[in-house]
Order: sequence, then structure tokens, then C-alpha cells
Amino acid sequence: MPGAGGPGSYDPGETSHRALRGIQRELERHPAISAVRGFPSGAYTRVIGEIATDRAEIDAETATFTVSWFAGETPEAPPEFSFHYSDGTSDVGWHHHPQDHVEEWGHVQERSDETDAYTYEPYTLSSLNPTRVVWEVLSRWETRVN
Repeated sequence: MPGAGGPGSYDPGETSHRALRGIQRELERHPAISAVRGFPSGAYTRVIGEIATDRAEIDAETATFTVSWFAGETPEAPPEFSFHYSDGTSDVGWHHHPQDHVEEWGHVQERSDETDAYTYEPYTLSSLNPTRVVWEVLSRWETRVN
């Protein structure tokens, strides 16, 4: 994918795409994930992982993780991202971006099938490296859904 500038210039779209390609590779390595696709095909803005519900021991026919990642307008800007799990009855996301409902950027938002309203709780990640975030979020997800 060609960059917008010359060598050494920062392209937030290209950087975000590279981060999502790394996230895709890490999701493919997780035993609960059966398939991962990036969208759109030329320059990812999100990846979707299909969860093998039998291997993950989830009582649902289908379940997915939808991941978005924006690297920021400058190399110094913190990334904005979400890892969003959905299985038709449960909806929970690990987000890192400004949110009115919590003071910090890191927050978990959850909604059950009983209500359309989300609940929010703050959280902190040990790293903002995209591939490390995958494993930390998946570990928190496994604890939360099992």
C-alpha cells in the first residue's frame, strides 16, 4: 500500500492498516478464533474475527470480535481502538478513546439483551502495542464470558 509522503513520512491510514494486519495475524493464532477478515480489502479500517463457539464454550450459535484501530493523526498521538465482542445476547467492548461516561480513555462498555443501555467501567492496559493489546483483551474476554 503506497504511503502519502516520502520515506520517513507518517501516514495515519497506512499505520492503522499495518496495525490491523498485525491484529489479524494475532487473532488468527488464538484457539477460539476460527476465521478473520479485514475490511475493506485494500486498506483495513476494521477486522472481524469469527469465534468458534464450541471451542470457546459459549452458548451461542455465532459470535464475533470486531476490531477497529486508528493510529492517530501524528506518531505521538495515542491510538484509538475498540475490540467489540457480540454473540446475539451479549455485547461487550474494550475501548480506548475519549468517552463522556468515564474519565480515562480505556473503558469497557457492556450491554445485555435485557436493555439497550450500556454500562461503562474504566480499565487500563499494560501496553498500547496492537499485538499485545489483542492478547490482553482476549484474556479479559475469556475471563468475562466464562
